Amino acid sequence: MNLEQLVIKAQTERAGGAAFAEVCQRFTGLVKKYANQPHLKGIKEDAIAEGWLAVAAAVQSYDQTAGVRFAGYVESRVKYAVWNLFKRERRRWQQEMPLDRGSTGDEEKAALSWLETLAAACDVETEVEARLTTAAVCEVLATLPAKQQIAIVKTMLGEARLADVAAELGVSPQAVYSLRQRGLARLKKELRKNSIYLSI
Repeated sequence: MNLEQLVIKAQTERAGGAAFAEVCQRFTGLVKKYANQPHLKGIKEDAIAEGWLAVAAAVQSYDQTAGVRFAGYVESRVKYAVWNLFKRERRRWQQEMPLDRGSTGDEEKAALSWLETLAAACDVETEVEARLTTAAVCEVLATLPAKQQIAIVKTMLGEARLADVAAELGVSPQAVYSLRQRGLARLKKELRKNSIYLSI
């Protein structure tokens, strides 16, 4: 049984079935590869968890009729899941400013200074709106056909060129461009229903 057949079987069996377990076993090295990167040292366990969640999501969302091989599809899902975790943690680290007590020992004055700095640097309304928009985009992106997802994620959120994605999907760069444009059009249309507008 080839990998694609194994994934289809895993999609139809009960949770924790043998086919799903075998798929996971085959991609243990992939999850470890992305979770063991040097910049993830402090959040390695979280990265591993994100990696396995991405594998499970890839199994459930994989569509063999899209013409994408599962190995490439799952690697893309794991890679971006771990990368997104790192970006979230990096933002959190950047927002966590140490409370500088100052050389005078006046804690109240130092705390006030820290709060003023925080208030000046953080626009809560904009931050919340950005997070809601990101969540909405991810939700709609997940509903797009697999090839459109890959074209958008790899060429707009990643660093891949049209030619790179074309080689991976076995199509022309023009076809990748067309996939991306159709995906973006659908993405914008769905988001407008929720009064969310993107300038892409």
